[in-house]
Formats: sequence, structure tokens, C-alpha cells
Amino acid sequence: MMVQTSTKPAPRRSLPEFLNVPWRVRDVLFFIVAWFGLQLLIGVTLAVLGRSLPPVKQFLVQVQAGDVGASFALDLAGVVIGFLLVAAFLRHYGVSWQAVGWRRIKLWRALKYLLGIMLVFILLANLALLLVKLVVPGFDANQPQTNEFTQATQSHRSLALVALVLLPPIFEETIFRGFIFPALAKRMGLIGGAILSSAIFGIAHGQPNLFVYTAILGMLLCFMYVRLRSIVPGILLHMLNNYLAFLALSGK
Repeated sequence: MMVQTSTKPAPRRSLPEFLNVPWRVRDVLFFIVAWFGLQLLIGVTLAVLGRSLPPVKQFLVQVQAGDVGASFALDLAGVVIGFLLVAAFLRHYGVSWQAVGWRRIKLWRALKYLLGIMLVFILLANLALLLVKLVVPGFDANQPQTNEFTQATQSHRSLALVALVLLPPIFEETIFRGFIFPALAKRMGLIGGAILSSAIFGIAHGQPNLFVYTAILGMLLCFMYVRLRSIVPGILLHMLNNYLAFLALSGK
């Protein structure tokens, strides 16, 4: 008598309860399309209004010229749109901002993780950039990130500090770790969700060397979120990383 063996795959390890969010991958896709679409709509609307309204036309001229204040206004609009979309999803599913990781932390424990992971990140990022440089001909590991904010760290220091150090970590940790990562983890498991969300995080930064750098940072931030159940320590780590880059830019 033959004994049949089960061919079913082993069940995926269950997620921590706080990562079992009610939204799904399709909600993440909708968020991405809506976020970019609404920003595009704002751009088109401004272009149309600029034909007949001199103040709007002047604003667009300032944006095209790389004016720091005008560019910051557009970036801030994108951040507000992103938060409003997340708020809409939270309201739709009847959950609070705690669902995207805005939870209280134990400060001392968070600081220990922050310092330890920062050291690990520096080591892994430099090692990864070195390996990619050896494997990919022409890869520039030291290619600087240049935009109107990185070029204004001396002339508009306070605004650049907000635009580069304070605002991005709050927004990006809420979106990538708090909203996108749990939805992907539900579908792909913790490791798969961390890898894919971190890859998207890296792609969003738009440069090959920044992709390597930020993808590694993203995976460590996912680990930090899983361990500490809050995105707040990740925000602090993200701010520290950006502040060190800000100081380097300011010293040039």
C-alpha cells in the first residue's frame, strides 16, 4: 500500500500582528498611480493657468530656473498629496496612523538600535558600492546627488535643511516602511517585502549609486521597523543619515 505524501508548500511564516495591515498590494499600486497622477495634474493645471495668470507664470519661471522656494513649494505639495492619500486609505479601512507605524517608542532601546544599525549600514553600503564598482564598468560610486536643494545648503541653509533632512525621512518612512512594506510583506513574506519595498525606495532616488545606497538603507529600516514596531526610530536614523550628507554638502 502506497502512502501519499503532501506536495503542498510549507506555510509562510506568519507576520507580526502589527504588520497585518488591512490594505493590499493593489492599494499600493493605486497609491503610486494616484500620487504621481495628482502631481501631474497639478503641473498641467499650473501650465494652463500660467498662460493667463502672470503670478502663476512667474512661479513656473522660478521653478524652471531652479528657485529654491518655488521648488520647495512643489515638493511640499507632493508630500501633502501623499499624506492625504494615506489618510484616505486609513479612513477607508477604519484604522489609525498607528497602522503605518506611528507608535510610541522606548527611547533608550531605539537609540541603541539606531547607533548599531547606522554602523552596520556604513559598513554594508561601502562594501556594496565597492563590489558593484568592481563588477559594473563605469559605475561611479561617488556620483553626487545634485538638485536645487543640494546646491543651496549654504545660500538657503534653513530651507535646505528642511527639504533634505527633516521632511524626506518623515514622508518616506511613512510611505515606504509604514504603508508599502507591510502590504508587500503580506503577499511575499517579510524578506520579500523588505527587498521589493527597498528596491522601490532605491529606484525613487534616481541614480545608480543612490539606488545601491538607499536600497541597503531601506532593508535595514525595514528590519528596524519589525524589531521596534514603530517607524519613529527609522525616521531618526534616516534624519541622521541625511544630516551627515547635509554637513558634507555644506562643507564644500
